[in-house]
Amino acid sequence: MRATTSANKKRKNIDLSVDTFRALSILASANGKNLKAFIETILDYEAKMLTEETIYREFLKDPESQEIVSSDEKASFEKWLGV
Repeated sequence: MRATTSANKKRKNIDLSVDTFRALSILASANGKNLKAFIETILDYEAKMLTEETIYREFLKDPESQEIVSSDEKASFEKWLGV
């Protein structure tokens, strides 16, 4: 299945281990949510905790992120980011 967009959302399939699935299902139920909504809530919270500085620091840890890219690659990446 491919990722799709609708309104400001992206759809992505993920694979969870049985133990992770079970644990998150229990936590979701305890919070009155279904598993999908619970995982989305967790991921939204984690994404909001990131700052541009934190993201930049993470990029600097990866040597591949230091490579010079062509203007076409840069434009494609910026389009993907929506900037």
